[in-house]
Amino acid sequence: MKVTAILGSPRKKGDCFNVIEMLQKSFNRVEETQIDYIYLNDIELGFCKSCLLCYTKGEQYCPHKEVTTMLLNKMLECDVVIFASPVYEQHVTALMKNFYDNFSFMFHRPRFFHKRAILVSSTGGSGLKETLSYMKMCAIGWGFQIAGTVGVCGATLKTDEAYKQNVQNNINHLVNNLFKNKESTPTLYQLAMFRAMQSKALGSSKKKDISFEYWKEHGWFEKEYYTNAKISLFKKIYSRFIRKIMKKLITTKLMIIR
Repeated sequence: MKVTAILGSPRKKGDCFNVIEMLQKSFNRVEETQIDYIYLNDIELGFCKSCLLCYTKGEQYCPHKEVTTMLLNKMLECDVVIFASPVYEQHVTALMKNFYDNFSFMFHRPRFFHKRAILVSSTGGSGLKETLSYMKMCAIGWGFQIAGTVGVCGATLKTDEAYKQNVQNNINHLVNNLFKNKESTPTLYQLAMFRAMQSKALGSSKKKDISFEYWKEHGWFEKEYYTNAKISLFKKIYSRFIRKIMKKLITTKLMIIR
C-alpha cells in the first residue's frame, strides 16, 4: 500500500502528524506501509492568482507548474492520500487552502476515481465538522473515494490515554475497512457533485474552457457517474432529478446583497 500524506500545518510534528503516525501504526498491522510526507510549509507553492490558465488552457500552463506537477504526480502514484490540516479559525490553514486553490481545476477535470482519501484534522475545541466537511467536498470533487475522516482534540490526545486509545481503535477499524472494500458505490453526495459538475461542463461549451472537451472525451455527458460503478435505481432517479435542478441553479448572475 503506497500512501502519501499532505500536511497543511506550519508545524512539522503537531497534532495532525501524531494522528498520521497512528494511521501508519494501523496500516502496518495489516500490511507494512511507508508514508511519504509532504509538508506544504516546506515547498514554495505560490498563491493562486486566479489567472484561469488551468481552466482555459490546462494545468501545465499554471505559473506554479513545477510545484503543482510534482504534487499531482505524488497523488497519482499512490493508493491512498491523507489530507491533513489543523483547524484555523473554523477552517483549514492558509497553507492548505492555497493548496486547494492551486488545484481548483480538478473539480472540472477530476481523475482520482480509483484512489482513496483519508481526511485528518485537529482542533483545540471547535471547527472540526466545518473543516472536515470542506476537505471532504474537495476530495470528492477531485474524484477520490473517501476511506474515512479522523478529527481529534489535540490537547486531549496528548493527555488522556483512554481518549487516545479510543481514537486508535477507531482508526484501526477505518483502516481494516479500507483494505476490505476495494471499490464502493457512489453516495448521494457524490452523485450530486457529479451532476453539478456535469451541468457546469455543459455550460462551458461556448466559453474558452477546456472542461467541455475533457468531459466529452471521457463520455461523461451520457453517463450516470464518472466510473462504471453499480448505481441503484433509487440513486439513478435521485441523480437525474438533481441534474434538472442543477441546470436551473448554476448561473453566472448570482448576487447577494443584504
